[in-house]
Amino acid sequence: IAVDNFALEGARGAGATIGLHMCRGNNRSAWRSQGGYEVIAEKAFSQLHVDRFLLEYDSDRAGGFEPLRFVPKDKMVVLGLISSKDPRLESQDLLRRRIDEAAKYVPLDYLALSPQCGFASTAPGNQLTPDEQRRKLELVVDTARKVWG
Repeated sequence: IAVDNFALEGARGAGATIGLHMCRGNNRSAWRSQGGYEVIAEKAFSQLHVDRFLLEYDSDRAGGFEPLRFVPKDKMVVLGLISSKDPRLESQDLLRRRIDEAAKYVPLDYLALSPQCGFASTAPGNQLTPDEQRRKLELVVDTARKVWG
């Protein structure tokens, strides 16, 4: 936390928004770590000098939304509910239910939706075709419009 905050000192320009993605590994559609955010949530969410947390919640390996109770009221949480590793499209009904569940801990106006990680965090990228990636992004946009207007 101290190193991240030191690195961010002076980085915030006029109108800049600082976000931090907590990556769990993203190479050729594989992952490297698992476990919920509970063990780091209280300190990380309250002490990191960022405006947004981009969190991976695309599978059970990320745990539940309960750790979001530690997110300060003025910070956004971007829910990475869409897998960038698996070409199958998520159910929009399930996505909306999961957003509602997260809203028990963070107000809906302070939530957003995204893929859980990038589609190409390394040069070889993940094992999704460009069409599959486009459909995932269209799902993000369509779901966000239905949830937030």
